[in-house]
Amino acid sequence: MTERIDLLVMGGGPAGYAAAIRASHLGKNVVIAERQRLGGTCLNRGCIPTKALLESAHFYAGLSSAGLHGVELEVKGLDYGQVIKNKDQIVQGLVKGLEFLLDKRRIRVLAGQARFLPSGEVQVGEDVFQADHVLVATGTEPLELPGLEADGQVVVNSDQLLDRPALPESLVIVGGGVIGCEFATVFASYGVEVTVVELQDRILPMEDVEISRALTREFKKRRIKVLTEAKVLGVERGQGAQVTIEQKGRSVELAADLVLVCVGRRPVLPEGFPGELDARGYVRVNERFQTSVPHVYAAGDVIGGVQLAHLAFEEGWAAVHNMYGQPARQEWFVPACVYTKPEIASVGLTEEEARRRGGEVVTAKYSLKGNGKAVIAREDSGFVKFVAEPGGRVLGVHIIGPQATELIAGAALALEQGLTLQDWAQVIYPHPTVSESIKEAVLSALGCGLHSL
Repeated sequence: MTERIDLLVMGGGPAGYAAAIRASHLGKNVVIAERQRLGGTCLNRGCIPTKALLESAHFYAGLSSAGLHGVELEVKGLDYGQVIKNKDQIVQGLVKGLEFLLDKRRIRVLAGQARFLPSGEVQVGEDVFQADHVLVATGTEPLELPGLEADGQVVVNSDQLLDRPALPESLVIVGGGVIGCEFATVFASYGVEVTVVELQDRILPMEDVEISRALTREFKKRRIKVLTEAKVLGVERGQGAQVTIEQKGRSVELAADLVLVCVGRRPVLPEGFPGELDARGYVRVNERFQTSVPHVYAAGDVIGGVQLAHLAFEEGWAAVHNMYGQPARQEWFVPACVYTKPEIASVGLTEEEARRRGGEVVTAKYSLKGNGKAVIAREDSGFVKFVAEPGGRVLGVHIIGPQATELIAGAALALEQGLTLQDWAQVIYPHPTVSESIKEAVLSALGCGLHSL
């Protein structure tokens, strides 16, 4: 028997459950179909578990500086199994919290793979639904390259790496994007010998060039080897791995216990999906997040573009608004965060993007070596960079340093409100804080720096 409902959501990740919750606010009868666990990649295999590992790594690495604070410690070793257990407990607790939240909102969650039937109905296990609207939020999965297929033993993807019970002595990371750089930070903090291999001429190629260069310098200080303009030719698997790369015309052999491949992700599509796809296989949507099938919408990573959980929340929310005739935004200033050591965060245009658009561009940087709070924390190697028009309109903000991922939200708000450098200069920041480095960068851009030349 077919059940009639208002909205069926395929996928219980950020876009999916945000959409379901918003539809429940509007009094809609909502069902979520999730093939694995609620929370999607972010909660189960991405944002949350990786940051749990990173927090443990920072704590462990921070013990080495205890003497600077007059604390005498004897560190007997690292129980990596406990690190993994702690990560799992955090994830499980948040998943249960999400389950509770959806239950209280009377949103049904069905375990199983949803598929489109030729009739236009949707089947989940033995249940069949006739939904007024369908939202596809099925996300992505790690992309594999020929010859670098993950075997879970010697060559792994990011999902598999999270559950390994023991640390390798050495790790080669193929891909110097966000995922690769974050894992490099994590494992180097645990004392693992890490090498990052990146095909392009710099790591984090989507970030501002100066940010990429600064992180490369920090990686070298932390003994993380970075090989750019390097192509992996093959991997010989055995007890460990022998990785052959070509870098600037010469062949290089890298030996490692483990190889992590993180060269991007690919969309996961529901069976029988009736809509159009773009050239890369992602679901094609219009400005309303509507697919080529009028009652079917899509949001989150499955539509491509910037693949971030916080953007997926907004897209799922907006898709529901569009379904039911509510005002909805279509574009946002989306902050990006990289949880390396030091942290990186950005919003708006990079200097290179701004210059490509034509016209004059004003840039200014404020070094954290002049920031008292960063100096106290001994994390003063970063900077804040502004990109603006000569008239003062801010185009982009880029931060590398402590608390960068927390500070960037204020910059996103300023860009959303269209603030100029002159507007920003009127804001009083508390002292001593890392946040006041933002105003220092603004003043530098205006040619009247307080604690800078």
